[in-house]
Amino acid sequence: QRRLRPLLDFAQPPGRPLSATRLRPSATHTAIRSRMERTAYNYGDDTPAAWDVLARGALGRPISTRISPVLFLEELNEALLFAPPVKARLGQRPKPAGPGKTKALAASSVERPEETERRRAAQNDCRRLILPRTADEASDVFLRRLDAHQNAPEALVAPLSKPEDTKSFLRRMVAVKKNEAAGLLVMPRAKAETAEQFEARMALCEACPATVFARGAHEDPTDFKARLDAQSKCRRPIMCRSDGEPASLFRRRCAVSRACLDVVHPYDAARESADDFTRRMDAQEAAPELSIAPGDKKVVGSLVRESAEEGAAAMAEEIAAKLRLEEEAKAAAASKEEAAKAEAA
Repeated sequence: QRRLRPLLDFAQPPGRPLSATRLRPSATHTAIRSRMERTAYNYGDDTPAAWDVLARGALGRPISTRISPVLFLEELNEALLFAPPVKARLGQRPKPAGPGKTKALAASSVERPEETERRRAAQNDCRRLILPRTADEASDVFLRRLDAHQNAPEALVAPLSKPEDTKSFLRRMVAVKKNEAAGLLVMPRAKAETAEQFEARMALCEACPATVFARGAHEDPTDFKARLDAQSKCRRPIMCRSDGEPASLFRRRCAVSRACLDVVHPYDAARESADDFTRRMDAQEAAPELSIAPGDKKVVGSLVRESAEEGAAAMAEEIAAKLRLEEEAKAAAASKEEAAKAEAA
């Protein structure tokens, strides 16, 4: 159930809890996931370095960054899933360990034997693999990461890597330990983030059910604050403002994201114009359950036409209802006037 929960949660409307007994993907979920897998994402200058660190640490290779952040985190969780060995009682057969890796990762070249032993001991208390100590981590910093893993056994914890400093890393570990969401990744501090902006993001990460992206390369302080405000009300990650994305449309994308089941792709100048992006936001509002790729004019056009037809039908119904009310009011007034004349006679 723990492994399938992130997968099945795609089909759940925001704010509605997932039933623990629902383990078989529904037809709705299958359709949504199929659409998500066909949508090509472009992160530009804002591809999180922590993703590559975790992927290479678990698989020895990178994971494609052309997929949705939700699907990418699912891939990471699957790659880092750890199933601790289950000890059988005396006289009983050994129980299967379940899905996931059953052994801790091998030691790195900089990890001392006693640190490897500490990591392997901590691994048995966790449900995600713990990466070995890296060259950027001092021994004390590495031990703080082990402590974060043990306090948040289902979290994805990226090791310290430059340009993150020790103080920022320790603050990130506090956020990891306070957030109880399974399979979540708290992103390291970005080079563009000031100390105040990083603290604001960490405060949000302590309770947010979605991964919060660090400040993007094309975001100014106002953009970053607006995205954090929107992210606090959204169960899906909101991607950073992209290169060339108009400020007003960026704000609208943040607002639209609150109702969508997948991550709304930012403006992509290589695949769409500003007008196309506006129409895609119209279509995304009309169909929040779909993942619509930039430049997908066929789907966008169909949804915009349907939305316009529904709007025209609703307007016609509203006008008809007003006319009915006016006729009823006139009839009531005439009836009242006749009754008054009859009483006077």
